[in-house]
Amino acid sequence: MLLSKIHIFFIASTFILFSDSCKKKEDLVPNVYVNFTIFLSDPEFSTLQTIGNNVFVTGGVAGIIIYRASQTEFVAFDRCCTYKPSDRCAVLPDTINTLFLKCPCCGSKFSFIDGSVQAGDAERPLTQYSTYYDGNNSVRVSN
Repeated sequence: MLLSKIHIFFIASTFILFSDSCKKKEDLVPNVYVNFTIFLSDPEFSTLQTIGNNVFVTGGVAGIIIYRASQTEFVAFDRCCTYKPSDRCAVLPDTINTLFLKCPCCGSKFSFIDGSVQAGDAERPLTQYSTYYDGNNSVRVSN
């Protein structure tokens, strides 16, 4: 009798251990270190002197897009789509509605203002980085 209780405990423990290890791992955008400054006077970033414009920069997981939302506000997002991020599909500005970013792989759309999902299969917003505008010429992007 005692032996069968031990066997039952062992079998139940083994089942719990294996069922936890077989759970589907969530596919998330990896957290990578970001910390750089761009200068609006640099020809590469001069388009950001106009509200509504954006630029791509190297960094993050699939590149970073910086968008000038107002005279004093910039936003920066990782371009890695949050739907199946292990595919590393990079979002692009939507050619039809310039207030959105669109994933060319799954068709998900994200807001250029806050990175929130607007349409498609993605369920999580784009990874957003902090921005600091000095009010003059530099924008620091970091996490």
